[in-house]
Amino acid sequence: MMAYQSARKIFQPGEGIVFDEGYRLAHLPLVNAGHPAVISEVDGRDYRNGTYEKTRYALVMPIAADAVLESDEVQALELAMKSSGFAPKIAWDICERRSAQLHATLAGGVPESDLDRHAAVVQDLLDQIGSISVCLKGPFLGTRNTGRIYFPVYPQKIGGEDAFALVQKSIGVSQTKLYLVGYYHMRSEFDPLETRELAELIDQWRDRIVVRTTVPFLELHATNDDLALSARAHAKISARGRLE
Repeated sequence: MMAYQSARKIFQPGEGIVFDEGYRLAHLPLVNAGHPAVISEVDGRDYRNGTYEKTRYALVMPIAADAVLESDEVQALELAMKSSGFAPKIAWDICERRSAQLHATLAGGVPESDLDRHAAVVQDLLDQIGSISVCLKGPFLGTRNTGRIYFPVYPQKIGGEDAFALVQKSIGVSQTKLYLVGYYHMRSEFDPLETRELAELIDQWRDRIVVRTTVPFLELHATNDDLALSARAHAKISARGRLE
């Protein structure tokens, strides 16, 4: 049902990790401002050094930091990451700074004029289906934002569809089948040896469930950067209980 396989980055022998434009513009300035690949601004866009003037709104699935940090599997993965040859190129401080803002985006770019409607529609849906159970699997590196390592989210199925697809359908946006919690961020590009080591680690962990939890609410959040360092809740939409 999910789209992770088609979106996964496949590395060829001898290939290194090179940051794409999206990462260089939106993330790298906040991860490693002095890196020569940083794109500090682009004509016609309101980005400047990783932040933007106009507030963006998104519908997200928040996940509590404790659910991640207290997981034995995540702790084992973290040990493997920190024991790797590429460990110095991971921005470990960003993991700590973002711990209270962990989320997977269900719908980005929500117009301000649609916020109240989205909140009401999603509330109606959650009143019908209740809290949503999810599991997160091992690290995922995609073909976009090539300096970010994610945890892919697998939501429970309801009536043959994944629960977040139902949420997306309810507010009239495309069903993505792709829900990613951005977690690790690269300070520098990886050489071929480091890339091979990361690819091997991902292969070892990709099918392992690292977190199981229940999502008691969804959130419309506002932010002025794509790392959500400035994120704040516009509205929390709680699952008040399944309607019979």
